[in-house]
Amino acid sequence: MQETKTFQISGHFLEKKKKKKFSTTVGAQNENTAKEKVLAIFGSKQKIKRRHIFIEEIKEEN
Repeated sequence: MQETKTFQISGHFLEKKKKKKFSTTVGAQNENTAKEKVLAIFGSKQKIKRRHIFIEEIKEEN
């Protein structure tokens, strides 16, 4: 069983043709899973399409 790591993810998304920055922390097994979690969270809570979410940085926290 893999260990869960904490990732700090930052970027921006487009909402009504305006660019809004975000920074969030998620727990995941690897960077790809963390990226998918962020896309899913913004899609479900903010109703933003994946093509309007731009992840600029993914850092693993210790």
